[in-house]
Order: sequence, then structure tokens, then C-alpha cells
Amino acid sequence: MAYQSINPFTNQKLKDYPPHTDEHIQNALDQAEQILKSDWPQQIDQRIEVLKNIAQKLREQKTELAKLMTLDMGKLIKQSEGEIESCAKIAEYFADHAKEFLAPVSYETELGEAWVEHHPLGIVMAVEPWNFPFYQLMRVFAPNCAIGNPVLAKHAGIVPQCAEAFEKLVLEAGAPRGVWINLFISSDQVQEIIADPRVQGVALTGSEGA
Repeated sequence: MAYQSINPFTNQKLKDYPPHTDEHIQNALDQAEQILKSDWPQQIDQRIEVLKNIAQKLREQKTELAKLMTLDMGKLIKQSEGEIESCAKIAEYFADHAKEFLAPVSYETELGEAWVEHHPLGIVMAVEPWNFPFYQLMRVFAPNCAIGNPVLAKHAGIVPQCAEAFEKLVLEAGAPRGVWINLFISSDQVQEIIADPRVQGVALTGSEGA
């Protein structure tokens, strides 16, 4: 699958992105698995800080990120800026409520003490479309960051600049490498990732074919 950034207004090709190899995918899975074995899943304050930082960085880089979105897929610049602000609010929401959402829930019983705890499930594979290039990623990243699940992400082939920029944002916000990994891969490679026993969940927005 070709990943290319082509300005839909001028039809000018801005950049080519080579597809990631199967070896790169295995390295990504190994990296994500290491995140689960690290102290990241236990460090809720660190995860909350990352969410706060990414909200701040989204606003600081709003003009630049909105321009990338418009160049990749043609969204009006005001709408692109609005999408970046929405992403910042999503990150803030999960930062503000993560501890509440993840707190143990007690249940009354005559048989003793009972409660439900919330822990990371494992690696999540996300497959997302082009129409909301940052929002579609943030709505997956924020709750998974809050609970501690690492995410491998395949974005649509026409928005590679946005996919690349989002991964960079996550790292700049202080997340360890492996918390969010962008992959330029084919649908067949996605199938292989989902079949890997280390992958415990899939986030998908897309067509019937997807």
C-alpha cells in the first residue's frame, strides 16, 4: 500500500512514505510488549501528565498541525483548527477523570468483600480513516493512555503527515517509546498483527471492507 501526501487542491505530491516491513512490525510489537512489562501501567500520575502535556502541545502547535491536515486531505483550515482543539479537550477530559474511571468499584454481597478492578488489557491495534485525521487517533489514544494499553496504529494512506505528527506529539508529551506506534502498513499486515497473541484488542473505524 502506498502512503503518499498529495495536496487535494493542487494534486501536488508532497511526500512519499515507504511502507514498514514485517521486521519493523515485529519490532513494534516487541516494543509495545515491553511497555506492558514496564512500570507504565502502574504509573497513573505519569499517564495523566502525558495527557495534560499533549493537550498543551496540541494548542501550542495548532496552526502547524491544522495546516498538515489541510494539506493531507483538504479540510478547511478553520475546521482543521477546530479539530485540534477538540483533540486537546479529549486529552484533558481523560486526564481529569482517569483516576475516577479507574478506581475500584465495590459490590455489596453477603459472601464477603467484592470489587471490580481496572487494569490494562494488552496491546491494541487501531485502524483509522482519513476524514478526521487527528480526532480519530486521539479518541483511541486518550482512554488507552489513561489505562495503560500500548497502541499500534494504521492510519489511512492519504494522511501520512498527520499520522507521523501524532506519534511525534505523543513522544514530545513524555510518553515512553512504544506507548503509541505509527505503522505504514497494508491491510494484510494488519490481519497478521491482529492474529498475534500479544494483541488483545482492535479499534476500528472504516468501511465494510475494513
